[in-house]
Amino acid sequence: MNIKKIRPLFTGVVTTARRYVGEIKTGGGLILDTTRMEGDLNYYQTVIAVGDMCKDIKEGDVVKLNFKRYAKAKHVPGAIDDATNTQMDKYSMTYEIPMVMINGQECLFMQNNDIEYIVEEYETDEGGLLQ
Repeated sequence: MNIKKIRPLFTGVVTTARRYVGEIKTGGGLILDTTRMEGDLNYYQTVIAVGDMCKDIKEGDVVKLNFKRYAKAKHVPGAIDDATNTQMDKYSMTYEIPMVMINGQECLFMQNNDIEYIVEEYETDEGGLLQ
């Protein structure tokens, strides 16, 4: 199916699914922000469509998303700690964010309570807000 237009129900919000294209580094090559790695979803997205029950959010708004609700802890068996001769357990976090393809473009399907705030004014820079 090739979806061309979408209208979310109730408090649903569809946004772009921009991803970071590079790491934020200093001139000397040090990584400044390890939470923003290449290929990760950008926290800032543009709203494409909103449900009828969404207040204050409209198409075209740039919003800051909160992905915490979609986090899943996954158990990863660890190695044996030689000092204590015990197995160390590890957990890794993955995110299962609902997505939909619209006109061949990957989009995020969120709820209005997944939006932390609307960006009223901004300037773009290399590696910035809407990278």
